[in-house]
Amino acid sequence: MTTARTIKRYANRKLYDTRDSRYVTLDHIAAMVRAGDDVRVVENTTRADLTTATLAQIIFEEEKKAPRLSVAGLRKIIQGGLPGAGAPAAPTPSTSAARPSTDARGRAATIRFSHGMSTRSRPRARLNPR
Repeated sequence: MTTARTIKRYANRKLYDTRDSRYVTLDHIAAMVRAGDDVRVVENTTRADLTTATLAQIIFEEEKKAPRLSVAGLRKIIQGGLPGAGAPAAPTPSTSAARPSTDARGRAATIRFSHGMSTRSRPRARLNPR
């Protein structure tokens, strides 16, 4: 049994084939999969498995070039998940949504919008300076 070909994904989004000692593209990885290679993509620093996300990205890029999947089939995947994948995990409530974000000093962070407005008004001037 052959071992999986490991592709490392670096922070700069480059993909490195550890077997051939060279950088590869998504097209190279797609060709490896078509040739029957067992490909595993991992994040370089954390070793997190990115294989599923990378293969989905390859499908997405190929669909942009030449659509082959039906809209009905894609809807079915989104609605019910993939066959054999089980039920999709329920989203967990985010605790960060319940409390405001803070900066390094613990003050409420100001969120700036593209039109220059912010969610926090400017501090009021002191009436009685000391």
